[in-house]
Amino acid sequence: MSVGTLLAIDTAGAAASVAVYRDQVLAEVFWQSGRRHSEQILPAVDRALSLAGVEKRTLAAVAVGSGPGSYAGLRVGVSTAMALALALEIGVVQVPTLDVIAWSQAAVIPGKDRGGRSVRAAIDVGRAHYATARFRRVGPHLEHETRVEMVRLGELVEVAAVERALLVVDLEPQAREHIERQYGAEIDLASPAASARRAGFLAELAALKLRHGEAPASVVEPIYLRQGA
Repeated sequence: MSVGTLLAIDTAGAAASVAVYRDQVLAEVFWQSGRRHSEQILPAVDRALSLAGVEKRTLAAVAVGSGPGSYAGLRVGVSTAMALALALEIGVVQVPTLDVIAWSQAAVIPGKDRGGRSVRAAIDVGRAHYATARFRRVGPHLEHETRVEMVRLGELVEVAAVERALLVVDLEPQAREHIERQYGAEIDLASPAASARRAGFLAELAALKLRHGEAPASVVEPIYLRQGA
């Protein structure tokens, strides 16, 4: 069942992404935004819509990554999504950021019920801390195996090594090199490209929510684990 055309926005971290989705990804824009989300997000939205050949007025809903993540980044993404939805008189579908990160890998590996493995997703939330949770795929769905917690990078890597879970986290190259050098085969770390949060996966999860009867909202409450990070 088609849920119409969705615009997906993810600004939860230094990297940002926008996608247009209608039963498949029609267009996606990904870039390293740093702290420039507020000035770059609307041009990126226009670019993605243009690439997809879609007019704003035809959108059925806006999907947004609701956190955890960067405090400033989340505020930009959520406020942009709500403003667009209000102007277009449509609703917003919010998807937790860790779900998006986990789904990027869980969607392409067997679920636990078919001998697959767990995925530990994580995102930088500032001040040297990461939000993280472990997930598994059960059929077409994503399930939490642990609650969301906040840890330092060293703790995150240790936990993933003990669990033998696939660790999916967007890291600076120097941090990634350090982990690979220190842990070697003890840690299974997804590649940089596989760890990048892409709005196409966000849109896919939003579409699944809509197909299962979740109604879009007019207000989004971001998941902040840290204030001002």
